[in-house]
Amino acid sequence: MLISVHIPKCAGSSFRAVLKELYGERFWPVYGPISSREQARASLVPPGTQCIHGHFLANTFDGLFPGAPVIIWVRHPVERVVSKYYYLLRDPDLNDSCCRTLHERGLSLRAFADLEENRNEQTRYRAGKSFGAFAFVGISERFAASIVRFRELFCIHRNLPVPFDNINPLRQTATYPLWGADREYILERNLADLCWYEEAVARLDNPMFSEVTQVA
Repeated sequence: MLISVHIPKCAGSSFRAVLKELYGERFWPVYGPISSREQARASLVPPGTQCIHGHFLANTFDGLFPGAPVIIWVRHPVERVVSKYYYLLRDPDLNDSCCRTLHERGLSLRAFADLEENRNEQTRYRAGKSFGAFAFVGISERFAASIVRFRELFCIHRNLPVPFDNINPLRQTATYPLWGADREYILERNLADLCWYEEAVARLDNPMFSEVTQVA
């Protein structure tokens, strides 16, 4: 079993296509029924599943599949918050409380960043796990290089797609253009995420940082 955590706006939609290509019918996307350990039930997992991917905390399936490798993607926290803001403006889901608050209150970017659910969200998804507890940590901004590392770590000897799904069609640059004060404002509210992101980048740049793991 492989457990893949999809933090919102961290290349999870693109990586989902990779995992679907790799696992086929053994792939189970989870968006809604299970988001935490308390909700995880063996009866909900389809027979034959070998890869679970979706919006759930990193420890969600620890009780059901102890020892299963857990993988996750991260993104620079400012870029992630800004991307989430424009995504929810562009494609609202009013069943989502954060999205509903954004639209009902007409929040500015700074006000959106002030919401508790948008502060250090990547750290919350981490669910207290140490960096070394993850078999792989991908970098959204370096998707292609991260896919190469994923293949190396899991001994995958065939080419995998490198899609770029669910991106903002209006964004013209690699990063969102922000006033320096806005960038600093968002960053100050996501310092834990920044530390984790910087460690992930450093480890991706160091080819000796992880042991090789075999995907079944």
